[in-house]
Amino acid sequence: MAEAGGVLVIGADGAIGEAVAARLEAGGARVVRTSRRGTAGSLPLDLEAVPATWTPPPGIASAVFCAAVTSTDACRDRPEQCRRVNVDATLDLGRRLAAAGARTVFLSTNMVFDGSMPCVPATAPRRPRTAYGRMKAEAEEGLLTLGGTTIVRLTKVVGRTLPVIERWRQALGRSEPIHPLADLVMAPVALDFAAAVIAAAAREPLGPILQVSALADVSYAAVACRLAARWGYPADLVRPQTVSASELTLEHVPLHTTLDGSAVRDRLGLQPPDPWAAIDEVA
Repeated sequence: MAEAGGVLVIGADGAIGEAVAARLEAGGARVVRTSRRGTAGSLPLDLEAVPATWTPPPGIASAVFCAAVTSTDACRDRPEQCRRVNVDATLDLGRRLAAAGARTVFLSTNMVFDGSMPCVPATAPRRPRTAYGRMKAEAEEGLLTLGGTTIVRLTKVVGRTLPVIERWRQALGRSEPIHPLADLVMAPVALDFAAAVIAAAAREPLGPILQVSALADVSYAAVACRLAARWGYPADLVRPQTVSASELTLEHVPLHTTLDGSAVRDRLGLQPPDPWAAIDEVA
């Protein structure tokens, strides 16, 4: 049975936060949104400068942490600034919420692992290889010690599009070749699927860790080839390359990104999706 009380969605004007808030409201929940951008109808809350006097709104049963610095480049290049948001402010708010009797739902990532094995169990030791992954791992551990926390680890979440997919579409539309990476993989899940799991965890306790993942990894090159074909562009415009041959500087290239999603299946009846389901939605 769902809990009485409202749900605080921290960072409700981001793609995931907006989808979670909308799903909760559609199910009859009272949702309180926060925004650092001053979005109308939202409480102001900037995790870079949380006021010492900030307290959770009254009547909040649970809070969903959707606000974070998710750019791996930013976390690598500006670790102190990003850590203030991803770790310090998150744990500070977590303690205030716990003191007010509210549960927390924290969005995390497959990058708390090193990507050396597929379908990583939720109980596997954290072995992050990036600054972003280390921040999320530390925040996970701190929030779990407070009790009343559900960690929702996500692989690549795909909404209406992804920036890289939009760049491919625009280049192909100009008849320019694209160079997707053949040795970088993802386990894409649709935004709606991820939001369904997160909203369910906000409504009622579902255990300490849930993992949202596609069944298998697909390479960026395979995704580009599939999309180019669906968009009707010539196959020879897709020219895969390796990470080492590209201009990208990546902290870590995982062999795998999939997570064991059996808890989501067992508790919510949601089967881990085929990786192409999310990609085909943006085609």
